[in-house]
Amino acid sequence: MKRPKKGEVKKFGGVTDLGNVQAEGVIDRVAKDYNYEVQSIEAQSNIHLEDDEGHGGAAIVRMFEFGINPIAWKEMQPTKQDIFNSHYKGIEVALWKDGMKVMPDVNPKIVIDEKKLTYKIFVGAQPMKGHILNAKPRTLSELVHGNLNT
Repeated sequence: MKRPKKGEVKKFGGVTDLGNVQAEGVIDRVAKDYNYEVQSIEAQSNIHLEDDEGHGGAAIVRMFEFGINPIAWKEMQPTKQDIFNSHYKGIEVALWKDGMKVMPDVNPKIVIDEKKLTYKIFVGAQPMKGHILNAKPRTLSELVHGNLNT
């Protein structure tokens, strides 16, 4: 039996949709109401979140949003794999323009919102060789605890 490497996630508990949350925020000195989709993600690891030192390369999550053609959607509803396959080349080009490439080890996530007639494709990306990130990568601990400006 293969022993897990240090930092390797041992078990994934899954994703649970918790629904929508409304919140108030201030952007550009204007108070606005926002709706957020909330999910709970559970994983077990042999490293505590607080001990994450951020080793390894940068990982970026990019989101692409597309509209649904309601007439075509009703005639033949595609699978999530069909949706991803139809947009893959365009996603590759969009990432290439930003000096990034798709991380093949990270499975994409597709979220379909039939009420809004949209779907979102989330992909993992990494900088291409020779490209430098403009933003400072943050550890999971920094993201979870809200240290976004460091």
